[in-house]
Amino acid sequence: MGGPRDRIRVIPRRQFTDRLLAELHAFSYRILPEDLAHFRVHAETNEVVHVFEHGGTIVGYQFWRTAPMERPGARAILGGKLRVLPGYRGRALHLRSGLRFFLSCKLRHPGTRYYRLAVASLFGFVSITSALAEYRILDPRPAGSDAEGQAIRAAFERFVTENDFRLDPDTGLVFVDIGISPETLEQFPEGYLERPEARAYARINPGWRDNRCDVAFWFRFTPRNLLALVRKIRRARRRSRPGPTGRRPGLGSGPLAPRPPGRLPEES
Repeated sequence: MGGPRDRIRVIPRRQFTDRLLAELHAFSYRILPEDLAHFRVHAETNEVVHVFEHGGTIVGYQFWRTAPMERPGARAILGGKLRVLPGYRGRALHLRSGLRFFLSCKLRHPGTRYYRLAVASLFGFVSITSALAEYRILDPRPAGSDAEGQAIRAAFERFVTENDFRLDPDTGLVFVDIGISPETLEQFPEGYLERPEARAYARINPGWRDNRCDVAFWFRFTPRNLLALVRKIRRARRRSRPGPTGRRPGLGSGPLAPRPPGRLPEES
């Protein structure tokens, strides 16, 4: 008999209660401290939140929404705050979440061309880009003839304004006013900062340790990227299967208290 399974609970915007937002804020505060009012402003701009659970315990979440673009037949997919407990970060929960949201959008609007726009900290950047075949860093000054680049920059500018962030017109970095504490960095394995994706992030955002800025980047759901995402998810799921003792490899300690029945809305 298998052990507890990972589950993604989908909670639409209409079910964002004060209790839910307070609970998610308390959960994320241990990972990246942030003011509750700032957290609420961001949360309420989204259409849905995916809450990641393992055996009835919350282990992470990701907010999602779509937005119009100044490009015919196109919309942006915007991933909001992503928080995952350290012991569950190798399980591709955020990748499963993103793919699920994209597919749900595509089923409703099959003719729409979707662009995934992201503003990510070091950890989010490494986790997402390591699962992709191709992606692009935001160009803050696209050429006038670059209609796609102009539309992408405009979409990022709207996203930044709605979330009380600031976009640097020269570097393209986004000031989010959320720092990375030494305690958070210590949760990651030795050699993490030497990963190719982490080194790329440091080149783009050399002051990442104390400038409270994130990197803006984007990608399309091309066949190459979809294949890379599916392969990454499959590898992660194989690694997280229970061994002979029933324990899943790579699981961390320090679980959150189990969620009593009815504490969060049911998955839609």
